[in-house]
Order: sequence, then C-alpha cells, then structure tokens
Amino acid sequence: MQLISDDTLEFEEIESKPESGCVSRKSYRLPLKNKENFLLEFDSNTYPLLDMSIEGVSIEVPAMTPISLGDIKSACKIIFGDKIFAGLVGKVVHTSLDCDGNWICGIHWLNIDEDISNSIEQALLALRKEMFKYA
Repeated sequence: MQLISDDTLEFEEIESKPESGCVSRKSYRLPLKNKENFLLEFDSNTYPLLDMSIEGVSIEVPAMTPISLGDIKSACKIIFGDKIFAGLVGKVVHTSLDCDGNWICGIHWLNIDEDISNSIEQALLALRKEMFKYA
C-alpha cells in the first residue's frame, strides 16, 4: 500500500502463495482470564492458560522452565473449570518472552481424539456464550 500525494491509496496485489511455510491459526483462540480455573498440566507441572482453541493453547511459563520450540509434550491435561481433558499430546510451536521475563508458549495439539476435540469445542462455546452474555 502506498500513500499518493493527493491523499489517495494505491493497493498492490499480494501473491496468493506464501513464500514461507508459516503456521497459520485456523480457529480463534478464546482469551482466558481466571488463571486458577484454566490450567494445563504436563511434565508434573501446572501452567495457567492464557487462551485456548480446539487446536491448541497458549500458556505462561516461568523463565527458568526448560521448554523449547519444537518440544513434544505428552500426557497433557487441560483443567477447564470443572471439566478435564486428558491424554493430549502437544508440540511447542511458539515461544516468546513477556515483559516480566517469563515465557509465553503456544502449544498445538497433535492427533487429537475426535471425542476430546468435540468436548473442547462445546466447552469453549459455552464459555464464549457466558462471556458475551455480560458484554
């Protein structure tokens, strides 16, 4: 996009083929505010969920925790209020530092069971309805 001197915009076509194999999110992640009720457990540790979709989660991880891009986390368990989704396997697809020096990690589920996927979808839908009820 380019600003022309007479305050008009000139648009340029963007190629439809991406130049890189970037990961794109296929579904919206629902932000989660109540860190005590929305958690992810793996490797005998518990981490607060920041947001969640059917395909994955974003978690907050203390700075000294050994976690790396590409790590596979097996036996993951989501605590979603009064619901528990267990037996998940996830891959760390994103890591970045927050302003406090802690890690923000994106985890994408691998080979998720259809029943668990449907249950997560229903739980997210119910929470989304609850959130917008008071908006």
